[in-house]
Amino acid sequence: MELLKDSVFNGFRFEIVKEIYNDSREKFFIFLRAYNLSANKNKLFINKARYISIEYGLKEKYLISPSSISYSDGLFFQPNSFTDIEISFESIRSAHDGDRIEIEFNKGNVASLLLIRKNRKWYITEAQERHSINVDLTKRIEHFESIEEKFGLVLQNFSVQVKDECSLSVFCEILSSDDKKSGNYFCIEMAIYDLDNNIVEHKSIRKGSGDFMGFEVFHFGTIELDIPVVKIGKIRIYPTR
Repeated sequence: MELLKDSVFNGFRFEIVKEIYNDSREKFFIFLRAYNLSANKNKLFINKARYISIEYGLKEKYLISPSSISYSDGLFFQPNSFTDIEISFESIRSAHDGDRIEIEFNKGNVASLLLIRKNRKWYITEAQERHSINVDLTKRIEHFESIEEKFGLVLQNFSVQVKDECSLSVFCEILSSDDKKSGNYFCIEMAIYDLDNNIVEHKSIRKGSGDFMGFEVFHFGTIELDIPVVKIGKIRIYPTR
């Protein structure tokens, strides 16, 4: 097994620098130091963290600080810099040799780590690094100009950002082509299909009368799927009432 602090993943090196139980907050904390070893600015996002204690059992993370590192935007690191990440767990009072930690982080790539505590040091027992998914989902977007015309709308400039192997974000511009028609309330629907033409996800954005000023960029948020993004057959975006 290799020490955690001796390994590099996606341009980052990690080290657990402190384990402590806080009586006043009634939480157990680990402090994970993340080093950006790159000469460029890098982004880090922690997807999941859970602690498997030999005494207290399995506990999911309670909070992560700084909080932005656990949101979809992640946290930017300056070149050759480090930040201490505070991860808290409930119902754990101390660390023991034999405890394990599972961490999944994402910076356009994904790495999953399984750590084990031995002689008060943290070692890597399993590591998996998956590189960015190389698929252009924008070419799989379909829209319907005849339907858009009925609503006095034009849908254009579609884009898809692949977050990891099972999640993505979808954007598009909405432009009014007829103020009388587009001045009423409408919804923009998005449906994602798999390769067998089954609908696997649906999102909707509603605009009320007077809320739409003639042009807007719509973002359907970060979408987590039960299938890999490479198995998406098509994405349909269309207006409805």
